[in-house]
Amino acid sequence: MAKLTISCSIPVDDEVVTEFLHKYVLHSRVGAARKLSMGEKGCFYTCSLYMDDHAKVSRLMRRMLAFFESKDIPLTILKIGAQDSWDEVDPEQRDPWKISPQALLALLDARPSAPHNQAALST
Repeated sequence: MAKLTISCSIPVDDEVVTEFLHKYVLHSRVGAARKLSMGEKGCFYTCSLYMDDHAKVSRLMRRMLAFFESKDIPLTILKIGAQDSWDEVDPEQRDPWKISPQALLALLDARPSAPHNQAALST
C-alpha cells in the first residue's frame, strides 16, 4: 500500500480548475481556489492505494491526471509507504518522494500483494 498526495506544481488561478476540484474532490470553491493558489504546497488530494475503495480512487486519479494534462498544469505527486508519515516529508525538499504521472498510472494498474484487496480491484 502507498499513500499519495497531489498538488499543482505552480500556483493556479483558473475558475475551470477550481470548479473541477469542487465537483470531483469535494472542496468548497473558496477552499479549492486557495489550495490552487498555493502551488506545490497546496495539497488538494490525499489517499491510500489498494484499500477497499481502490477502484473509485483509481478512476478519480485518472480523471485528475487527464484533466490537469489537458490544461497543461504540471502536478506534484508525492508517494510515501504505508508505514510512513507525512510528517517525515520536508516541505522544502520534496524530491525524494516525487513521482511522475506515468509512475502513478503504473501504481494504479499494479496489483497489491494482500489477497483481501483483490475484490476492490476487480470492479
